[in-house]
Amino acid sequence: MRIDEAKIISRFFSSSYKRVFLNGKKIKIIECADQLGLGGTEYALQLYCKYLDKEKFDVTAVGLYKGGEREQLIKGLGIKVVVLNGDFNEFEKIIEGTDVFHWHGYGQVDEKLFASLNKNKPRLIIQTNVFGHFEKSPFYDLIDFDLYISKMILVRRMALDGSYAEQFVGKRKVLPYPVDIDFLKDENIEPPLADVEQFKIKHNINDCFVVGRVGRADDHKFDMITLTAFAEYLNYNNNAKFLLVGATKRMLALIKKLKITNSVIILDNTTHMKQLLTYYKAMDVFLAASNIGESFGMVMAEAMSMGVPVVTISTPAKDNAQVEVVDNGDTGFVTYRLKETIAAAINQICCNPEQAKLFGKNSIQKIYRSYRAQDIVHSLEQLILKNLGIEFKDAPYLIVNWDNDLKADYKNRCSNLFGQPNLIGKIKVRYYQTFAYKVHNKLFSIIRKMW
Repeated sequence: MRIDEAKIISRFFSSSYKRVFLNGKKIKIIECADQLGLGGTEYALQLYCKYLDKEKFDVTAVGLYKGGEREQLIKGLGIKVVVLNGDFNEFEKIIEGTDVFHWHGYGQVDEKLFASLNKNKPRLIIQTNVFGHFEKSPFYDLIDFDLYISKMILVRRMALDGSYAEQFVGKRKVLPYPVDIDFLKDENIEPPLADVEQFKIKHNINDCFVVGRVGRADDHKFDMITLTAFAEYLNYNNNAKFLLVGATKRMLALIKKLKITNSVIILDNTTHMKQLLTYYKAMDVFLAASNIGESFGMVMAEAMSMGVPVVTISTPAKDNAQVEVVDNGDTGFVTYRLKETIAAAINQICCNPEQAKLFGKNSIQKIYRSYRAQDIVHSLEQLILKNLGIEFKDAPYLIVNWDNDLKADYKNRCSNLFGQPNLIGKIKVRYYQTFAYKVHNKLFSIIRKMW
C-alpha cells in the first residue's frame, strides 16, 4: 500500500465514522464542474450523477460558474442541481457536511475553489483530470486522488514532472471517461437497420462504401488530413462517400479545392441521440483525425459502440489517447499522420469485409469491457468506500495505478502502427513530432483566426 493511501485510510477509518454510515446515513457527494453545458466534461458529470448508487450516496450536481443545457437533464435524473454563478460564500455553505467532493476539471488549480475547500475540507477530494494539467500549488495537496481519463495523459504528466512526480505515485491514477453503452444499445435509442437503410437511400449512399466523421464544426480540433486522406482513398475506390457531420467554411473550401464535392455529404450536428447514432451506423469506417489529438475520444467510443471500425492517427507530440481507445489490428487501425497510410488503412477494411465485421464486434466488446459507464462509476464508488473504511462488495474495478508498465504499453502502441511510410513519409512523421512543427501549427492557427 502506498504511503499517501495509507494516510488517507487512517484519516477516515475510525469506528465512530464507520458506525455513522452503518446506521444508514448516506455519503454526501458533490459532483462539480465549471458549468453544466453540453461538453464532454459535463456529460461525464451527468453519467456519474446517473449511476452513483443512490442507496449509498446523496448526490448534488454543482455548476460553479454557470449552468447550461445539462441542468434540466440532470434534474430529470432526480438529482439536486445548484448553479452558483461564482458565489463562493454560497459554495462554502453547500460544502458543509460534504463527505466527498468530486471536481471535474482540467488540472489547473482554481484558487478560489480550493481556498474555499481548505476552510472546510470534505473527507475526500477527488479530481477527474480531463487534460492532464498540473500546477505546483499547495492546494494540490488537498486533492486525495487525481484521476486521469486516459493512460496516455498520465504517462505524459509523469514524464513532464520527472522526479518531482514520485511523491504523487499513489495519488495519480487512471479512470477513463464513462461511456453509456447500455443506453446507446437500448432498443428505443439504437436505430434499427431499416431506419439506417432509409437514411442511406435518402442520401444516395446505399450502394457506396461510407467513410465518416462526427464532431464539432471547429477548425481548431479538425485535422484537414481527414479530407486529403479521403481524397487519396478515392484513388482506390471512386464509389466511396464521406459523411461529414459538422463542417466549417475552411473545410468546405478544402473540399472544393480537392474536387471531391460530389463525394461528400455534409450534415449538421444534432443533439438528437437516435439521429446521431443513425449517422454512425451509416458508416463503414469512422475516420478520427484530430488536430490536437484526444485526451480520451468520446466520438470514437460512440462509433465503436455501434460496431463501426475506427481508423485514427497517432499524434505523439500532442494528446494521443486515441491509440489506447483503438487497438490497432483488433478494433480498427492506428496509423501515421500521412494521407497515404490513412487511405491504405481505409482500403484494407473495405477490401476485407470479414475483418471489418470482426473489428466491429471487437469494438463493442472493448467498450463494454473497458468503458461501460456503470463499471466506471462503481469503480469510483469502490475507491471512495475503501478510503472511508466502509465495507463493499467486489465488482469490476477499472481504476489503474501508475507504474512503468503503463509507459511501456503506451510506447508500444505508438510504435505498433499500420502501414510502412516511404522515405518522404518518414521525414514528415519525424517533423510532426518536433517543436518546430508545434510552433508552425500554433502560428498558423493564430493567423487563421485573425483572418
